[in-house]
Amino acid sequence: MLPNQKVKSLVGKVVRIEMKGEESDLVGKLESVDDYMNVYMSNAMEYKNGEKVRNLGNIVLRGNNIILIQPFEE
Repeated sequence: MLPNQKVKSLVGKVVRIEMKGEESDLVGKLESVDDYMNVYMSNAMEYKNGEKVRNLGNIVLRGNNIILIQPFEE
């Protein structure tokens, strides 16, 4: 399975995303993703060192700034 197909299989699930140059992680429901790995998330929250920092709501992330996308398990 190609990486973009794997990410597309996570649509509708809660994921954790790590961004370039950021110490915090973003956790939210993956609503959609395109071929460039641009991501739309709902109910996004920012976590730093495992603690919730703030609620971000609906966000769009540019694919070239994403390092890691993985399913989120609490």
